Amino acid sequence: MKKKTSTKANKPLKKGIKFRKLMRKAAILLAFLAVPIAWLIANEQSARQESDLSILGSGQPVAVQVHDHSCPLCQRLRTNAEQALDDMEQPPAWRIADINTTSGADFAHRYGVGHVTILLFDGKGNRQQTIEGVTSSHDLRSAFEKLMQSSH
Repeated sequence: MKKKTSTKANKPLKKGIKFRKLMRKAAILLAFLAVPIAWLIANEQSARQESDLSILGSGQPVAVQVHDHSCPLCQRLRTNAEQALDDMEQPPAWRIADINTTSGADFAHRYGVGHVTILLFDGKGNRQQTIEGVTSSHDLRSAFEKLMQSSH
């Protein structure tokens, strides 16, 4: 005699297995998404800090690049500047004034400069030097060090 299996009894078991598989897939997907999401959040916070020009005049020397993200020369200048800053023991604060934003364009207009420019400010917010055009990391480091020395 053949035993009858109840299909009603198996339905909750099948639902439980499907639910666990779904949850496992969701956990794997979440793990894959967590890293890029964390990276995006960290980049957003870094970009927000880099564009905060309220630091001018706060007692710390600041280097501000007037920057256009679509400009290859701006990218080269930024790379050279960041390399120079990384090589320093005590670099000035680093900020970006993006000319594609209202605040960045206003900043550039206020100081009468275009993109591919770095402005150096002492701790009181007074402009000390304007560096225009792509400049080597060696020359930028010298300018940054001079700014830091004059601020002591």
